[in-house]
Amino acid sequence: MFFTDLLFALVTALFLSLVFFLGIRRYGALWSILLWFFVIVFLAAWAGGKWLTPFGPAVWGVQWMPFLFVGLIVVLLLAAAAPIRRPRSRREAMIQKEEERIFVISYGLFFWILVVVLIAAVIIGYL
Repeated sequence: MFFTDLLFALVTALFLSLVFFLGIRRYGALWSILLWFFVIVFLAAWAGGKWLTPFGPAVWGVQWMPFLFVGLIVVLLLAAAAPIRRPRSRREAMIQKEEERIFVISYGLFFWILVVVLIAAVIIGYL
């Protein structure tokens, strides 16, 4: 059960992350955050798939809809929080770079807390 849950969470996170990034690639290169985006979606899908009441069709003994549902919700939340706008001038590009630096500093701690909580949710789900 552990490995099939892991597999479904991995496939769900890969699919949703790639769809999201292929959809926004025209707005600029955001590949630097793809790994971290994937990690959050993967852990959230795994924890959600483990904790939600199973529903939907079963594949290899695992009902995969909770994984997809939670992954989709997390992707939509992260997409709503991501500013996707090209700068129109050099001054606006500098302002966006400064805002990005402040964002990275302020949300870095939140990211690690979220990762630890999601890992704990997955581990507790199997105990």
